[in-house]
Amino acid sequence: MKRKILLASELVLVLLILVSFSFLFLKERGSKLEEGLATILYLPAKVLARAPSGPKEAPPQGRERFLFEMEEENRRLRRLLDLKEHLPYEGLASSVIAREPTNWFHALLLDKGESSGIKEGSVVITPQGLVGRVIKVNRNSSRVLLLTDPGSEIGALVQRSRIQGVIQGKGGYLILKYLPLGADVREGDLVITSGLEGGLFPKGLALGRIREIESPHPQDLFLNIIVIPEVNLSCLEEVLILKAR
Repeated sequence: MKRKILLASELVLVLLILVSFSFLFLKERGSKLEEGLATILYLPAKVLARAPSGPKEAPPQGRERFLFEMEEENRRLRRLLDLKEHLPYEGLASSVIAREPTNWFHALLLDKGESSGIKEGSVVITPQGLVGRVIKVNRNSSRVLLLTDPGSEIGALVQRSRIQGVIQGKGGYLILKYLPLGADVREGDLVITSGLEGGLFPKGLALGRIREIESPHPQDLFLNIIVIPEVNLSCLEEVLILKAR
């Protein structure tokens, strides 16, 4: 039995790698191969989640690790459900099943898709703030462009001073653009969504905090402001998808 489970786990790992690399080569909308790989990964992953992982009487240390992981997952899910109850939008909890393996394209694959009512443009969040938006939907999975992707630009607002600008992804961090020289901004200020993209992103979602305000050059017209995302995007396991209105 252990050998069968081990072989199944190795198969899912191989499929996970294939789906991750599909991010790099299959960026066209509606790619049948990516959809097929996502579906193949989705089904055995669900089966393995229900399969026994060992003998009924696990060693105490193994049982403690299992219980700890269960408690942590329950804690995260409770926070998502609490967030969902306080939002004026319909939301759906989803798990991260793959992530893009390099720094070329910042994206995640989630285990909810068309069959769950997810559409392109749906906003993805956690209790800490904005994660990104859905850019592609398959039957049982969705692809999310993270706010740190260089192709992501979001209307932003400095919460304390109410000054507006645009947040752009820069890989591991964000840039707050179009703030004039002398603007009232400080290190540590929270930057939130302004809600000015035609309703794409709801107003008030946390984007990040100002880490550094670079000294301007004489020819500069705007400040160059570095922002660190409020959400730790490298450690995401569960998210909340706000269904597109």
